[in-house]
Amino acid sequence: MDSSRKIIHWLVVFCFSQLLFAASKPGEFQSLFNGRDLSGWVEMGVPGGFEVENGDLVLKNPRYYPNWLRSEEEYENFELSLEYRMPGWSEAGIVLHAPLYGRISRSGIKIHLRHNNHDEGSHSVGAIYGVLPPLSLSSIEKEWNKLMVVLDWPVLRVELNGTVVQNANMEEHPELRWRLRRGFIGLQDLGREIHFRNIAIRKLPGSENWIELFNGKNLEGWTIQGEAHWKAKGGTIVASNGDGYLITDQSFSSFEFQTYVRTSKHANGGIYYRWGSDQQRIGYEAQIYNILDTTNPTGSIYGVVPALDPDSRDGEWFFMQIISDGPFSAIRINGKTVAQSDALTLPDRGRIAIQMHQRDSQIEFRGLRVRKLSP
Repeated sequence: MDSSRKIIHWLVVFCFSQLLFAASKPGEFQSLFNGRDLSGWVEMGVPGGFEVENGDLVLKNPRYYPNWLRSEEEYENFELSLEYRMPGWSEAGIVLHAPLYGRISRSGIKIHLRHNNHDEGSHSVGAIYGVLPPLSLSSIEKEWNKLMVVLDWPVLRVELNGTVVQNANMEEHPELRWRLRRGFIGLQDLGREIHFRNIAIRKLPGSENWIELFNGKNLEGWTIQGEAHWKAKGGTIVASNGDGYLITDQSFSSFEFQTYVRTSKHANGGIYYRWGSDQQRIGYEAQIYNILDTTNPTGSIYGVVPALDPDSRDGEWFFMQIISDGPFSAIRINGKTVAQSDALTLPDRGRIAIQMHQRDSQIEFRGLRVRKLSP
């Protein structure tokens, strides 16, 4: 093959490879901040902390923790790009896969931000807050810093000013493997001014397959048992006044279950799993009872393992996870594993039932869903 034909040949190969690459790429980056107002964002807690100033998104009037700003949309796998600047002493956090309620930095994944480059371990700038310190310290004080995040489960890669500060396989980390795999992008209000700009995201293909257990309108797919009152109201299942159960028509095995829960004062209830189809086996109960120093507080595997220091209070929504897999089960409250056992004996299959266990009280549930665990 002469030189001219070789050039043509390699040009064809190059062009074809570029076409294949373009066809396989995910969507283009989409801006999350228009530089004019808070369109596309929702203030959680007390409003008024964040505002737009000279084209920057600024935490100007801090309302302090637990207030935060979240994206309107939830995301699973993505690339996120943004710039931030701290004009003085400050700290904040970018939260990935943040839940709607509860301890967002512990249920989701918080990338910690600080005004300086001091080594604070897992509280340093670029750390996965409270879990993994950064691989390197690379922030610039009082200047614009560029943060790049690639979250493609199970890999989380973070670059700060072109330096890799995190490259973690979350599936292999005991503290990260049960963090949410889908949620909001969150900007924390920790009481100090911080500026953001050029916030953009590109979605990557997802892999999660959740079964939504509640359609938000009625109790289709559930069976009522007992005297408690059950109703669907405003996207929420409301249980009240009595002792009884709401039981899924479907059975599940080797799964993760998620829900948000809010209780009236001193309410008592639970979530049962591995409930037998013949109703002769009610399975195990994940307790809901926000009374400190009781034998089985919220998050206990009732009668098997008491919960240790659950972070839940009456009148406030909290996030609850149940993992059931053969002899193993774990209960997580607001991102913290409060009870677990690897010696369960009941068969790992059955229905899920939510329980109301008290008169003159109320328990609300929303976002009830379940997913099959990967082998």
